[in-house]
Amino acid sequence: PDHRPFSAAPPFEREREGKRRKKVLEALGLGAQPRGIFCFSFFSPLLCLPPSPPVLPFASRVQALKTMAEEWVEILEPESRRRMYANISSGDCCWTPPPNVTVKPCHDNQWWELFDARTNRNYYYNVVSQKTSWGRPEGGDVLPLAKLQTMQEKLQKSEQEKQKVAVKPSQVSSPQPVDGSQQQAIPKAPAIPRQKIYSNDDLMDYKENLSTHKRGVIFRKKVSIATMLSWSREPIRVPMLTTHAKKDRKDAVDMFREVQAYMRDRPCKKDPTAVCLDIVDRCWSVPSLRDEVFIQLCKQTWMNRNSTSCELGWELMLICLTFFPPSNKFFSYLQGYINRSMQSNPSGEIFTLAEKAMKKLERIEKTGAKRGIKQPTEEEVEHARQGITNPSVFGSSLEEVMEAQEADHPDLAIPFVLKVLTETILKRKGHQTEGIFRVPGDIDAVNMMKVTIDRGEKPEGSDPHVPASTLKLWFRELQDPLIPAELYDNCIGVCENAEASVMLLDQLPALNRRVLMYIIRFLQVVGQPENQPITKMNNDNLAMVWAPNFLRCPSADAMVIFQNTKREMTFVRQLIVNLNTDEVAEL
Repeated sequence: PDHRPFSAAPPFEREREGKRRKKVLEALGLGAQPRGIFCFSFFSPLLCLPPSPPVLPFASRVQALKTMAEEWVEILEPESRRRMYANISSGDCCWTPPPNVTVKPCHDNQWWELFDARTNRNYYYNVVSQKTSWGRPEGGDVLPLAKLQTMQEKLQKSEQEKQKVAVKPSQVSSPQPVDGSQQQAIPKAPAIPRQKIYSNDDLMDYKENLSTHKRGVIFRKKVSIATMLSWSREPIRVPMLTTHAKKDRKDAVDMFREVQAYMRDRPCKKDPTAVCLDIVDRCWSVPSLRDEVFIQLCKQTWMNRNSTSCELGWELMLICLTFFPPSNKFFSYLQGYINRSMQSNPSGEIFTLAEKAMKKLERIEKTGAKRGIKQPTEEEVEHARQGITNPSVFGSSLEEVMEAQEADHPDLAIPFVLKVLTETILKRKGHQTEGIFRVPGDIDAVNMMKVTIDRGEKPEGSDPHVPASTLKLWFRELQDPLIPAELYDNCIGVCENAEASVMLLDQLPALNRRVLMYIIRFLQVVGQPENQPITKMNNDNLAMVWAPNFLRCPSADAMVIFQNTKREMTFVRQLIVNLNTDEVAEL
């Protein structure tokens, strides 16, 4: 036989041999032709494969398929929040449990891996908490929806290929039957997270708002944005932003010196709390200075080699985020900067402070700036400083609140703040006060009551509307709604059925159920028939006031929120009227 190299064979023979070679590769389970040395023969072509990639033995392939079959999990579909079943390895999804396999039950640490075409990056979405993240979660189940999204986009180009698609998730909204036995599970990708990697290029859209900084005495050279946004020992001569009125520019420059003083980058005789109060008061009085202080803090914490100074800068940022948020235009830059700092410092105190800053930023975006007419007091600023290491019971999760009170109230089965506020309302005759829970309390008094409760003290005073407003505020600021988001649709679905509404509480976590039963029992006391002529608050009115504190509509559509409002009120009224709360009578 002629053992000429394959490349030296005539063209028609190379074409014929190429087809034979392709069939051999497909039979061996190799999709692409591996690189190697090929010998050509007219009678029996010899294919000399390289040592890699190795072909798995049949037994190993069977074991791999068996392992893949066992990686089925139960998970919530992102859009409808229905329970579905997915394979972590292959991404196959279906609405009904797959036969003859073990399915891992649904839990809180399950994520969909999605793809953002704008940035060409994967991101991750937790259906239970409805949070998004650029970083891959650790220790949880990650469903590779990103690969399947890309695959689906290619398959949609051809109708013929669409018909051949197996059971895969896509972005189409309605499921279609497959083989008459199962339905294709088609999860819809949620919104892309707003977090992004920080770089100086992120300020290009914001560039027109940046001042021009120059350096030198005679030949003053323009300072680059990178230098301008890095730590500096020298004070600035002009504000970082150009969006200030002329009268506020001096305040912006003086504020930078105060930032340096708080971070101990320059000497100062003032107490740190007094310096911080001056900064907060400036920004409280002049809202345009709020972005200025945030960008000054970004500057002084970036490339800062002094760890103590850098930590104090992050501490000051956390205090500012307690009282006011950045503008909508500056929000994404600040969020990206915090995210970048967390990636640059994957451990240590800076990471911890940056992580807290991210949570505060996301929270204050929803709640807005501190309410009230009076400027923040030194007591409130000191409370905000203490809250960095000892978190407030306002804005935390129920689990964090219980953990924080374990040392002082180890035997208390409900949050201390809940018990204190309900007892204070009854002590001040709130259940016999007209408009209780409808008439708002003085907002400055509410802010001071929050400080008092965080200290573990019982509030003083005589106005029942103040503790009533504080109680509603505590429920409204809970990190997660009292009734979990995954049960929201069930609640409004059974709102007309009293028995079903009461039975639905059995699906709540134990702590949530206990807290809900306690507050419902309290509302039953307030809504007693003999109190209604005085308070002008019957069960319908109480349900209307309290429904937004128990349930949070997951939709951002104003029309959906409006349509569900009455159903939320009906569900809460069913609980007030029909729920037996004797089991929490002794709490």
